[in-house]
Amino acid sequence: MSKGIFSMIVGILRAGRCWPLITVVFYGLVLLVGLHDYLVWDTIKVILGAAALFFAASFNTSERGSTRYFFIALLFLLLYLLVPAKTFLCISCLCGCLFMIETFYGRINFLPVIVLVMMTPLFEYGMNIFSFPIRLALTAWAGDIIGITGQEVGVQGNMITCNGNEFSVDPACMGLQMMVTASLCAMILIGFYQQQYKKVLRVWQVLTILGAMVLMNVASNLLRVIFLVCFNIMPGTAMHDITGIICLVLYVIIPLLFLSWWIVCKYGQPLQTHRKRYVLRSALKLSLFNISLPAGLLIVFIINTPRDIQQQVLSHVPAMQGYAVQSLPGNIIRLKNDSLLVYIKHIPASYYTDHHPMICWKGSGYEFYKVEEKRMGGHTIYTALLQQQKDKLYTAWWYDNGLVSTSSQLQWRWDVLTGAHPYSLVNVTASSERELRLAVDEILHKRSLSVYL
Repeated sequence: MSKGIFSMIVGILRAGRCWPLITVVFYGLVLLVGLHDYLVWDTIKVILGAAALFFAASFNTSERGSTRYFFIALLFLLLYLLVPAKTFLCISCLCGCLFMIETFYGRINFLPVIVLVMMTPLFEYGMNIFSFPIRLALTAWAGDIIGITGQEVGVQGNMITCNGNEFSVDPACMGLQMMVTASLCAMILIGFYQQQYKKVLRVWQVLTILGAMVLMNVASNLLRVIFLVCFNIMPGTAMHDITGIICLVLYVIIPLLFLSWWIVCKYGQPLQTHRKRYVLRSALKLSLFNISLPAGLLIVFIINTPRDIQQQVLSHVPAMQGYAVQSLPGNIIRLKNDSLLVYIKHIPASYYTDHHPMICWKGSGYEFYKVEEKRMGGHTIYTALLQQQKDKLYTAWWYDNGLVSTSSQLQWRWDVLTGAHPYSLVNVTASSERELRLAVDEILHKRSLSVYL
Protein backbone atom coordinates (compact mmCIF):
# COMPACT_ATOMS: atom_id res chain seq x y z
CA MET A 1 0.00 0.00 0.00
CA SER A 2 2.74 2.42 1.03
CA LYS A 3 4.69 1.49 -2.10
CA GLY A 4 1.69 2.39 -4.26
CA ILE A 5 1.27 5.76 -2.53
CA PHE A 6 4.99 6.44 -2.96
CA SER A 7 4.77 5.63 -6.69
CA MET A 8 1.78 7.96 -7.04
CA ILE A 9 3.64 10.82 -5.31
CA VAL A 10 6.67 10.27 -7.55
CA GLY A 11 4.39 10.29 -10.59
CA ILE A 12 2.79 13.60 -9.52
CA LEU A 13 6.21 15.17 -8.93
CA ARG A 14 7.42 14.03 -12.34
CA ALA A 15 4.25 15.37 -13.94
CA GLY A 16 4.82 18.65 -12.13
CA ARG A 17 8.07 19.07 -14.01
CA CYS A 18 6.01 19.12 -17.23
CA TRP A 19 3.94 22.16 -16.20
CA PRO A 20 5.21 24.31 -19.11
CA LEU A 21 3.87 21.73 -21.56
CA ILE A 22 0.55 21.56 -19.69
CA THR A 23 0.33 25.36 -19.75
CA VAL A 24 1.00 25.51 -23.50
CA VAL A 25 -1.71 22.88 -24.09
CA PHE A 26 -4.22 24.92 -22.06
CA TYR A 27 -3.43 28.13 -23.95
CA GLY A 28 -3.69 26.22 -27.23
CA LEU A 29 -7.15 24.98 -26.28
CA VAL A 30 -8.29 28.52 -25.41
CA LEU A 31 -6.96 29.91 -28.71
CA LEU A 32 -8.25 27.09 -30.92
CA VAL A 33 -11.58 26.41 -29.18
CA GLY A 34 -12.48 29.66 -27.45
CA LEU A 35 -11.16 32.12 -30.03
CA HIS A 36 -11.24 30.21 -33.33
CA ASP A 37 -14.13 32.35 -34.63
CA TYR A 38 -12.62 35.57 -33.23
CA LEU A 39 -9.05 35.44 -34.50
CA VAL A 40 -8.50 35.95 -38.23
CA TRP A 41 -5.50 33.95 -39.39
CA ASP A 42 -4.57 36.09 -42.37
CA THR A 43 -1.36 34.67 -43.89
CA ILE A 44 0.38 37.98 -44.60
CA LYS A 45 -0.51 39.41 -41.20
CA VAL A 46 0.70 36.27 -39.40
CA ILE A 47 4.03 36.29 -41.30
CA LEU A 48 4.62 40.01 -40.71
CA GLY A 49 3.53 39.66 -37.09
CA ALA A 50 5.92 36.76 -36.48
CA ALA A 51 8.77 38.77 -38.09
CA ALA A 52 7.88 41.84 -36.00
CA LEU A 53 7.89 39.76 -32.79
CA PHE A 54 11.28 38.25 -33.73
CA PHE A 55 12.93 41.65 -34.32
CA ALA A 56 11.06 43.61 -31.64
CA ALA A 57 11.34 41.24 -28.68
CA SER A 58 14.27 41.64 -26.32
CA PHE A 59 14.77 40.46 -22.76
CA ASN A 60 16.59 41.78 -19.74
CA THR A 61 18.09 38.39 -18.97
CA SER A 62 19.58 39.58 -15.69
CA GLU A 63 16.20 40.50 -14.24
CA ARG A 64 13.49 38.12 -13.18
CA GLY A 65 10.21 38.50 -15.07
CA SER A 66 7.55 40.25 -13.02
CA THR A 67 3.97 39.17 -12.34
CA ARG A 68 2.52 42.28 -14.04
CA TYR A 69 1.12 40.36 -17.00
CA PHE A 70 -0.34 37.74 -14.67
CA PHE A 71 -2.43 40.34 -12.84
CA ILE A 72 -3.45 42.06 -16.09
CA ALA A 73 -4.53 38.68 -17.45
CA LEU A 74 -6.41 37.96 -14.21
CA LEU A 75 -8.21 41.32 -14.40
CA PHE A 76 -9.43 40.68 -17.96
CA LEU A 77 -10.37 37.12 -17.03
CA LEU A 78 -12.64 38.52 -14.31
CA LEU A 79 -14.08 41.01 -16.80
CA TYR A 80 -14.76 38.15 -19.21
CA LEU A 81 -16.50 36.26 -16.42
CA LEU A 82 -18.79 39.25 -15.88
CA VAL A 83 -19.19 40.22 -19.56
CA PRO A 84 -18.57 37.42 -22.11
CA ALA A 85 -16.84 39.60 -24.72
CA LYS A 86 -14.24 37.63 -26.71
CA THR A 87 -11.93 40.68 -26.65
CA PHE A 88 -11.47 40.23 -22.88
CA LEU A 89 -10.72 36.53 -23.34
CA CYS A 90 -8.18 37.33 -26.07
CA ILE A 91 -6.37 39.99 -24.00
CA SER A 92 -6.26 37.70 -20.97
CA CYS A 93 -4.84 34.85 -23.06
CA LEU A 94 -2.15 37.04 -24.68
CA CYS A 95 -1.08 38.52 -21.35
CA GLY A 96 -0.89 35.00 -19.92
CA CYS A 97 1.43 33.98 -22.75
CA LEU A 98 3.64 37.02 -22.06
CA PHE A 99 3.74 36.12 -18.37
CA MET A 100 4.85 32.58 -19.19
CA ILE A 101 7.58 33.83 -21.55
CA GLU A 102 8.89 36.21 -18.86
CA THR A 103 9.02 33.30 -16.43
CA PHE A 104 11.78 31.65 -18.46
CA TYR A 105 13.58 34.47 -20.28
CA GLY A 106 13.46 37.49 -17.97
CA ARG A 107 11.71 40.85 -18.26
CA ILE A 108 10.45 41.54 -21.79
CA ASN A 109 10.41 44.97 -23.47
CA PHE A 110 7.22 46.78 -24.49
CA LEU A 111 7.49 46.44 -28.30
CA PRO A 112 6.01 42.89 -28.51
CA VAL A 113 2.94 44.16 -26.64
CA ILE A 114 2.35 46.76 -29.38
CA VAL A 115 2.86 44.10 -32.06
CA LEU A 116 0.33 41.75 -30.44
CA VAL A 117 -2.21 44.60 -30.24
CA MET A 118 -1.71 45.24 -33.97
CA MET A 119 -2.33 41.57 -34.75
CA THR A 120 -5.67 41.41 -32.93
CA PRO A 121 -8.99 41.60 -34.83
CA LEU A 122 -9.93 44.57 -32.64
CA PHE A 123 -7.10 46.67 -34.13
CA GLU A 124 -8.13 45.84 -37.70
CA TYR A 125 -11.77 46.49 -36.85
CA GLY A 126 -10.84 49.90 -35.43
CA MET A 127 -8.80 50.73 -38.52
CA ASN A 128 -11.68 49.83 -40.85
CA ILE A 129 -14.49 51.50 -38.91
CA PHE A 130 -12.88 54.58 -37.34
CA SER A 131 -11.00 55.40 -40.56
CA PHE A 132 -14.30 55.67 -42.45
CA PRO A 133 -14.51 59.50 -42.12
CA ILE A 134 -10.92 59.63 -43.44
CA ARG A 135 -11.97 57.67 -46.54
CA LEU A 136 -14.76 60.17 -47.20
CA ALA A 137 -12.33 63.07 -46.74
CA LEU A 138 -9.78 61.42 -49.05
CA THR A 139 -12.42 61.11 -51.76
CA ALA A 140 -13.29 64.81 -51.51
CA TRP A 141 -9.62 65.87 -51.49
CA ALA A 142 -8.80 63.66 -54.48
CA GLY A 143 -11.78 65.09 -56.39
CA ASP A 144 -10.66 68.67 -55.66
CA ILE A 145 -7.06 67.97 -56.76
CA ILE A 146 -8.11 66.20 -59.97
CA GLY A 147 -10.56 69.03 -60.69
CA ILE A 148 -7.63 71.47 -60.76
CA THR A 149 -6.34 69.68 -63.89
CA GLY A 150 -9.52 70.68 -65.73
CA GLN A 151 -11.06 67.20 -65.92
CA GLU A 152 -14.78 66.76 -65.32
CA VAL A 153 -15.00 65.24 -61.85
CA GLY A 154 -17.96 64.44 -59.61
CA VAL A 155 -17.79 63.30 -55.99
CA GLN A 156 -20.62 61.60 -54.10
CA GLY A 157 -19.71 60.12 -50.74
CA ASN A 158 -16.91 57.63 -51.31
CA MET A 159 -17.43 57.64 -55.10
CA ILE A 160 -15.47 59.64 -57.68
CA THR A 161 -16.82 59.93 -61.23
CA CYS A 162 -14.28 61.03 -63.83
CA ASN A 163 -14.89 60.93 -67.58
CA GLY A 164 -17.79 58.52 -67.13
CA ASN A 165 -15.83 56.04 -64.93
CA GLU A 166 -16.64 55.42 -61.26
CA PHE A 167 -14.08 54.78 -58.54
CA SER A 168 -14.81 54.00 -54.88
CA VAL A 169 -12.66 54.42 -51.77
CA ASP A 170 -13.63 51.61 -49.41
CA PRO A 171 -12.06 48.93 -47.19
CA ALA A 172 -12.16 46.37 -49.99
CA CYS A 173 -9.56 48.34 -51.94
CA MET A 174 -5.85 47.98 -51.22
CA GLY A 175 -5.66 51.34 -49.47
CA LEU A 176 -6.33 52.12 -45.85
CA GLN A 177 -6.60 48.36 -45.39
CA MET A 178 -2.80 48.45 -45.63
CA MET A 179 -2.69 50.27 -42.27
CA VAL A 180 -2.16 47.00 -40.36
CA THR A 181 0.54 45.91 -42.83
CA ALA A 182 2.30 49.28 -42.60
CA SER A 183 2.10 49.21 -38.78
CA LEU A 184 3.73 45.77 -38.58
CA CYS A 185 6.41 46.83 -41.10
CA ALA A 186 7.18 49.85 -38.91
CA MET A 187 7.62 47.59 -35.88
CA ILE A 188 9.94 45.29 -37.87
CA LEU A 189 12.11 48.27 -38.86
CA ILE A 190 12.22 49.66 -35.31
CA GLY A 191 13.18 46.26 -33.91
CA PHE A 192 15.77 45.65 -36.62
CA TYR A 193 17.56 48.99 -36.11
CA GLN A 194 17.46 48.57 -32.32
CA GLN A 195 19.21 45.21 -32.68
CA GLN A 196 21.62 46.57 -35.30
CA TYR A 197 22.80 49.57 -33.24
CA LYS A 198 22.29 48.09 -29.76
CA LYS A 199 19.98 50.95 -28.79
CA VAL A 200 16.41 51.15 -27.49
CA LEU A 201 13.66 53.72 -27.94
CA ARG A 202 11.27 55.02 -25.34
CA VAL A 203 7.52 54.56 -25.69
CA TRP A 204 6.87 58.12 -26.90
CA GLN A 205 9.56 57.78 -29.57
CA VAL A 206 7.99 54.58 -30.92
CA LEU A 207 4.56 56.22 -30.90
CA THR A 208 6.03 59.19 -32.80
CA ILE A 209 7.22 56.85 -35.57
CA LEU A 210 3.81 55.13 -35.67
CA GLY A 211 2.05 58.51 -35.81
CA ALA A 212 4.24 59.54 -38.75
CA MET A 213 3.42 56.20 -40.40
CA VAL A 214 -0.31 56.93 -40.13
CA LEU A 215 0.14 60.32 -41.83
CA MET A 216 2.29 58.72 -44.54
CA ASN A 217 -0.36 56.07 -45.12
CA VAL A 218 -3.10 58.69 -45.48
CA ALA A 219 -0.96 60.66 -47.96
CA SER A 220 -0.12 57.45 -49.82
CA ASN A 221 -3.81 56.64 -50.17
CA LEU A 222 -4.60 60.12 -51.44
CA LEU A 223 -1.94 59.79 -54.15
CA ARG A 224 -3.13 56.27 -54.92
CA VAL A 225 -6.71 57.42 -55.51
CA ILE A 226 -5.48 60.26 -57.75
CA PHE A 227 -3.33 57.83 -59.80
CA LEU A 228 -6.20 55.33 -60.18
CA VAL A 229 -8.59 58.01 -61.41
CA CYS A 230 -6.16 59.91 -63.64
CA PHE A 231 -4.83 56.78 -65.34
CA ASN A 232 -8.27 55.11 -65.48
CA ILE A 233 -7.14 51.99 -63.59
CA MET A 234 -10.40 50.16 -62.89
CA PRO A 235 -11.16 48.04 -59.79
CA GLY A 236 -10.72 44.29 -60.16
CA THR A 237 -7.63 44.58 -62.37
CA ALA A 238 -4.09 43.53 -61.47
CA MET A 239 -2.82 47.10 -61.91
CA HIS A 240 -5.36 48.30 -59.34
CA ASP A 241 -3.68 46.16 -56.66
CA ILE A 242 -0.16 46.78 -57.97
CA THR A 243 -0.73 50.54 -57.74
CA GLY A 244 -1.67 50.16 -54.08
CA ILE A 245 1.47 48.15 -53.34
CA ILE A 246 3.73 50.60 -55.21
CA CYS A 247 2.26 53.56 -53.28
CA LEU A 248 2.71 51.69 -49.99
CA VAL A 249 6.39 50.96 -50.75
CA LEU A 250 7.28 54.41 -52.18
CA TYR A 251 5.39 56.65 -49.80
CA VAL A 252 5.30 54.61 -46.56
CA ILE A 253 7.91 51.84 -46.32
CA ILE A 254 10.88 53.71 -47.84
CA PRO A 255 10.32 56.89 -45.74
CA LEU A 256 9.94 54.65 -42.66
CA LEU A 257 13.32 53.07 -43.42
CA PHE A 258 15.05 56.43 -43.08
CA LEU A 259 12.86 57.79 -40.27
CA SER A 260 13.31 54.70 -38.07
CA TRP A 261 17.06 54.61 -38.73
CA TRP A 262 17.46 58.31 -37.90
CA ILE A 263 15.44 58.22 -34.67
CA VAL A 264 17.14 55.05 -33.40
CA CYS A 265 20.63 56.36 -34.21
CA LYS A 266 20.07 59.89 -32.86
CA TYR A 267 17.71 59.38 -29.92
CA GLY A 268 18.02 55.70 -28.99
CA GLN A 269 19.47 54.90 -25.56
CA PRO A 270 22.46 52.51 -25.47
CA LEU A 271 21.38 49.01 -24.56
CA GLN A 272 22.65 48.04 -21.12
CA THR A 273 24.39 44.68 -20.96
CA HIS A 274 24.49 42.60 -17.81
CA ARG A 275 26.93 39.88 -16.89
CA LYS A 276 24.56 38.35 -14.41
CA ARG A 277 22.00 36.05 -16.03
CA TYR A 278 18.61 35.22 -14.57
CA VAL A 279 18.11 31.49 -14.05
CA LEU A 280 14.79 29.98 -13.02
CA ARG A 281 15.45 28.02 -9.83
CA SER A 282 12.43 27.95 -7.53
CA ALA A 283 9.50 27.37 -9.86
CA LEU A 284 6.74 26.44 -7.40
CA LYS A 285 5.03 29.84 -7.21
CA LEU A 286 5.48 30.62 -10.90
CA SER A 287 4.36 27.15 -11.97
CA LEU A 288 1.18 27.49 -9.89
CA PHE A 289 0.46 30.90 -11.45
CA ASN A 290 1.20 29.67 -14.96
CA ILE A 291 -0.98 26.57 -14.66
CA SER A 292 -3.88 28.19 -12.78
CA LEU A 293 -4.26 31.08 -15.25
CA PRO A 294 -4.88 29.10 -18.49
CA ALA A 295 -6.90 26.55 -16.53
CA GLY A 296 -9.05 29.43 -15.26
CA LEU A 297 -9.36 30.78 -18.81
CA LEU A 298 -10.60 27.40 -20.02
CA ILE A 299 -13.06 26.98 -17.14
CA VAL A 300 -14.48 30.50 -17.45
CA PHE A 301 -14.86 30.05 -21.22
CA ILE A 302 -16.85 26.84 -20.64
CA ILE A 303 -19.00 28.60 -18.03
CA ASN A 304 -19.65 31.58 -20.32
CA THR A 305 -20.38 29.60 -23.49
CA PRO A 306 -24.12 29.14 -22.75
CA ARG A 307 -24.56 32.93 -22.31
CA ASP A 308 -22.36 34.02 -25.20
CA ILE A 309 -23.83 37.33 -26.36
CA GLN A 310 -23.40 36.34 -30.00
CA GLN A 311 -25.89 33.52 -29.42
CA GLN A 312 -28.41 35.37 -27.24
CA VAL A 313 -31.92 35.79 -28.61
CA LEU A 314 -34.23 38.44 -27.17
CA SER A 315 -37.53 37.16 -25.80
CA HIS A 316 -40.92 38.91 -25.66
CA VAL A 317 -40.23 41.23 -28.60
CA PRO A 318 -43.20 43.62 -29.08
CA ALA A 319 -45.16 43.44 -32.32
CA MET A 320 -45.43 46.40 -34.71
CA GLN A 321 -48.33 47.01 -37.06
CA GLY A 322 -47.42 46.49 -40.70
CA TYR A 323 -44.22 44.57 -39.95
CA ALA A 324 -43.25 40.96 -39.36
CA VAL A 325 -41.03 41.09 -36.26
CA GLN A 326 -38.41 38.42 -35.56
CA SER A 327 -35.73 38.06 -32.89
CA LEU A 328 -32.34 36.81 -34.16
CA PRO A 329 -29.16 35.60 -32.38
CA GLY A 330 -26.85 38.35 -31.16
CA ASN A 331 -29.61 40.50 -29.63
CA ILE A 332 -30.80 41.51 -33.11
CA ILE A 333 -34.40 42.38 -34.02
CA ARG A 334 -35.57 42.22 -37.64
CA LEU A 335 -38.66 44.06 -38.91
CA LYS A 336 -39.80 43.31 -42.43
CA ASN A 337 -42.66 44.22 -44.76
CA ASP A 338 -43.16 44.34 -48.52
CA SER A 339 -40.94 47.39 -49.03
CA LEU A 340 -38.62 47.70 -46.01
CA LEU A 341 -36.09 45.64 -44.11
CA VAL A 342 -35.06 47.01 -40.69
CA TYR A 343 -32.39 45.58 -38.40
CA ILE A 344 -32.03 46.81 -34.80
CA LYS A 345 -28.77 45.54 -33.35
CA HIS A 346 -28.40 46.09 -29.62
CA ILE A 347 -24.90 47.10 -28.41
CA PRO A 348 -24.43 46.06 -24.76
CA ALA A 349 -21.62 48.47 -23.85
CA SER A 350 -19.22 51.09 -25.24
CA TYR A 351 -16.38 48.61 -25.76
CA TYR A 352 -18.39 46.23 -27.98
CA THR A 353 -18.24 45.98 -31.74
CA ASP A 354 -21.40 47.18 -33.42
CA HIS A 355 -22.50 44.75 -36.19
CA HIS A 356 -21.48 47.40 -38.69
CA PRO A 357 -23.51 47.22 -41.96
CA MET A 358 -20.35 47.56 -44.07
CA ILE A 359 -19.25 44.24 -42.58
CA CYS A 360 -22.60 42.43 -42.39
CA TRP A 361 -23.85 43.31 -45.90
CA LYS A 362 -20.48 42.45 -47.43
CA GLY A 363 -20.83 39.03 -45.83
CA SER A 364 -24.07 38.67 -47.81
CA GLY A 365 -22.24 39.40 -51.08
CA TYR A 366 -23.14 43.09 -51.51
CA GLU A 367 -20.72 45.88 -52.40
CA PHE A 368 -21.04 49.41 -50.99
CA TYR A 369 -21.21 52.42 -53.28
CA LYS A 370 -21.96 56.13 -52.77
CA VAL A 371 -21.46 55.92 -49.01
CA GLU A 372 -22.02 59.37 -47.49
CA GLU A 373 -23.37 61.28 -44.53
CA LYS A 374 -26.78 62.89 -45.07
CA ARG A 375 -29.32 64.86 -43.07
CA MET A 376 -32.62 62.98 -42.80
CA GLY A 377 -35.38 63.52 -40.29
CA GLY A 378 -33.34 66.27 -38.66
CA HIS A 379 -30.42 63.93 -37.91
CA THR A 380 -27.11 63.07 -39.55
CA ILE A 381 -26.98 59.45 -40.75
CA TYR A 382 -25.06 57.31 -43.23
CA THR A 383 -26.57 56.17 -46.54
CA ALA A 384 -25.23 53.87 -49.25
CA LEU A 385 -26.10 51.99 -52.41
CA LEU A 386 -25.84 48.20 -52.12
CA GLN A 387 -25.18 46.25 -55.28
CA GLN A 388 -24.93 42.53 -55.99
CA GLN A 389 -24.66 41.96 -59.73
CA LYS A 390 -27.92 43.53 -61.05
CA ASP A 391 -29.61 43.66 -57.65
CA LYS A 392 -29.63 47.16 -56.10
CA LEU A 393 -30.74 48.19 -52.62
CA TYR A 394 -30.61 51.51 -50.77
CA THR A 395 -29.62 51.44 -47.11
CA ALA A 396 -29.18 53.85 -44.20
CA TRP A 397 -27.84 53.38 -40.69
CA TRP A 398 -27.26 55.29 -37.47
CA TYR A 399 -26.90 54.75 -33.72
CA ASP A 400 -29.93 55.32 -31.50
CA ASN A 401 -30.80 54.89 -27.82
CA GLY A 402 -34.36 56.19 -28.01
CA LEU A 403 -33.32 59.72 -27.04
CA VAL A 404 -30.30 60.49 -29.21
CA SER A 405 -29.65 59.57 -32.86
CA THR A 406 -26.12 59.96 -34.20
CA SER A 407 -23.78 58.72 -36.92
CA SER A 408 -20.68 59.25 -34.76
CA GLN A 409 -18.88 56.26 -33.28
CA LEU A 410 -17.12 58.46 -30.77
CA GLN A 411 -20.34 60.15 -29.59
CA TRP A 412 -22.33 57.02 -28.85
CA ARG A 413 -19.38 55.29 -27.18
CA TRP A 414 -18.67 58.35 -25.02
CA ASP A 415 -22.37 58.72 -24.10
CA VAL A 416 -22.58 55.11 -22.92
CA LEU A 417 -19.27 55.43 -21.08
CA THR A 418 -20.64 58.44 -19.17
CA GLY A 419 -23.84 56.66 -18.15
CA ALA A 420 -26.29 57.10 -21.04
CA HIS A 421 -28.79 54.40 -22.00
CA PRO A 422 -27.16 51.75 -24.28
CA TYR A 423 -27.37 52.39 -28.00
CA SER A 424 -28.50 50.16 -30.84
CA LEU A 425 -27.43 50.26 -34.47
CA VAL A 426 -30.48 50.87 -36.68
CA ASN A 427 -30.15 49.75 -40.32
CA VAL A 428 -33.02 50.49 -42.75
CA THR A 429 -32.96 49.09 -46.29
CA ALA A 430 -35.38 49.70 -49.19
CA SER A 431 -35.57 48.94 -52.90
CA SER A 432 -35.61 52.62 -53.94
CA GLU A 433 -34.02 55.82 -52.70
CA ARG A 434 -37.42 57.52 -52.32
CA GLU A 435 -38.82 54.70 -50.16
CA LEU A 436 -35.71 54.80 -48.00
CA ARG A 437 -35.95 58.56 -47.41
CA LEU A 438 -39.67 58.41 -46.54
CA ALA A 439 -39.11 55.48 -44.16
CA VAL A 440 -36.14 57.06 -42.38
CA ASP A 441 -37.91 60.41 -42.02
CA GLU A 442 -40.93 58.72 -40.48
CA ILE A 443 -38.85 56.54 -38.12
CA LEU A 444 -36.77 59.47 -36.85
CA HIS A 445 -39.68 61.91 -36.55
CA LYS A 446 -42.16 59.56 -34.86
CA ARG A 447 -39.54 57.59 -32.88
CA SER A 448 -41.50 54.50 -33.86
CA LEU A 449 -38.62 52.12 -33.02
CA SER A 450 -38.10 53.41 -29.47
CA VAL A 451 -39.94 50.41 -28.03
CA TYR A 452 -37.09 48.21 -29.30
CA LEU A 453 -34.18 50.42 -28.18
